[in-house]
Amino acid sequence: MSGQEGIDRLLQAEQEATEIVSKARKEKSARIKQARDEAEAEIKKLRAKMESEFQDAQFKAIGGSDKSTRLAQETENGLNEIRRSAEANRVAVVRQILSWISTVDTTPPK
Repeated sequence: MSGQEGIDRLLQAEQEATEIVSKARKEKSARIKQARDEAEAEIKKLRAKMESEFQDAQFKAIGGSDKSTRLAQETENGLNEIRRSAEANRVAVVRQILSWISTVDTTPPK
């Protein structure tokens, strides 16, 4: 029986070793995945920071603050002019529409 017991112990030790190796591989794989995820997050943060710096530099190089302020002012002035025109012509437009609606041509077509 001692020979059988020795073989059983060897088989059990081999199974335990296989489980240990399998567990180590899984842990290594998990560490690699975690490192990859952390690296990707760091890359995203760096990319966002560099993009922001680029946008700022581009804005300053173009002289954006003066141009964008002027453009915003011109746009606002244009909208105000449209509003004034609409308000001034509102009564006339309503009267014209009412005259079209209330005037019915009763002559039969030929």
